[in-house]
Amino acid sequence: MISHFIKAILFVLVSLAPLYPYVPCNHSYAATYAYLSNSYDNTVSVIHTSDNTVTTTVDVGEWPYGVAVSPDGEYIYVANGGDDTVSVIRTSDNTVTASITVGSSPGGIAVSPDGAYVYVSNNDDNTVSVIQTSSNKVIATITVGMWPEGLTANPSGEYVYVVNTGDDSLSVIQTWDNTVIEVINVGEWPYGVAVSPSGNHIYVSNTGDNTVSVIRAYDNTVMATIKVGTRPIGIAVTPNGEYVYVATSRDNKVSVIRTSDNTVVATINVGEWPWGIAMTPSGEYVYVSSIADDTVSVIRTVDNFVTTTIAVGADPYSFGNFIANTPDDIKWVDTVDGGRQIGIRGKTGVKSIESIESVDPNTVSDTTNMPGSMPWGLISFRLTVDNPGDTAEVTIYFPDVAGSNASWHKYDSINGWQDYADHATFSPDRRSVTVELQDGGYGDDDGTANGIIIDPSGLGSASSSESESNGGGGGGCFIATAAHGPR
Repeated sequence: MISHFIKAILFVLVSLAPLYPYVPCNHSYAATYAYLSNSYDNTVSVIHTSDNTVTTTVDVGEWPYGVAVSPDGEYIYVANGGDDTVSVIRTSDNTVTASITVGSSPGGIAVSPDGAYVYVSNNDDNTVSVIQTSSNKVIATITVGMWPEGLTANPSGEYVYVVNTGDDSLSVIQTWDNTVIEVINVGEWPYGVAVSPSGNHIYVSNTGDNTVSVIRAYDNTVMATIKVGTRPIGIAVTPNGEYVYVATSRDNKVSVIRTSDNTVVATINVGEWPWGIAMTPSGEYVYVSSIADDTVSVIRTVDNFVTTTIAVGADPYSFGNFIANTPDDIKWVDTVDGGRQIGIRGKTGVKSIESIESVDPNTVSDTTNMPGSMPWGLISFRLTVDNPGDTAEVTIYFPDVAGSNASWHKYDSINGWQDYADHATFSPDRRSVTVELQDGGYGDDDGTANGIIIDPSGLGSASSSESESNGGGGGGCFIATAAHGPR
């Protein structure tokens, strides 16, 4: 079968207080990253937008194409057109946590506003797969038009709009029952789609007649057709809804549309064969991937000036919303063996995480009920809550998968070693654990309701087979940003 990208190319030519000293670690960094799918390399390049450097490269499936981000920034979903899968990347450590089989030649991909579902257009079998993110399972398959490509959800999550390249239409999916309720005729060979922040307007790029169709959402009527550059592909709307940016692949430009009067007000030169386009959450910058010269152009929206060009992998199609605000408060510390890192992030009720330190469990003289193996040692952290006696939750990210027989353990000078399973919940992939603590109560080493929780704890099991290492010295305080996660 002819895949979606080949069709496009053919058409476009394509504390223990005494034991655990206080170590201040008050650094926390905003973390906005761009995730570029490099189709020829089968990788995703991760760009830190603060300095526009490629921080890491993640191996994914075959011919990665579409990219979407979860609303909380914790996961990236990549549609792999070559092996009919979706790779799920956890942004805290840039690890692929799941590979989900979908339809034939998946391309476009989008996440619902509540993060509960992922929608994937399957170009070769004219369907959309619906993935439930809590289980990473396909729960529905919806038949749409011919050769579906771009798709997006409206802000309320009530509807998903799917571009059908082969029959010049846009399918409207009602999400509560996953049925197509309307089909809208648009321009020739439509490709990309974006929705205004208000949800009132839908914008579709039409590669066959070099236009953008503007659809009024309340009655699904095409209210305007705007002439843009040659072969428009990727399309994105600014967060304030005032402008639409369209990558026009054949003339190496981006057209800027003012939405108040649907007029092209600027044309920006970018790389060769621009394809994917995405906006930073602040709306200050637009990132444009170019597949012929393997670059990303960064456009400053205040003056539509290209501030920098970034080299990435081969054929960075990056079709979809590939920019995420990842959790900005993950703190990392070296494990006791010094060869890995373990991270912590406040989930609920945490005012601030003031310190984190790794501690060798062998320095604790009390061995009664001590786990036989603690692969990454003890992690001692100090956090604050808003009010004395409050409860809080933290998520701890591991450098590897926790063994199936391992559980969360803690130690304090009053109660000694304890299995903390009643207040610890492992993620389905067992690469993290969420721990509940109460100031002055369970999990708080100082036992006082004073607005401060001190917790020395760690992963432990009875068997040494769960361990990679169980020794070494204290790791000290080491903090990195989210995408610079465990080594």
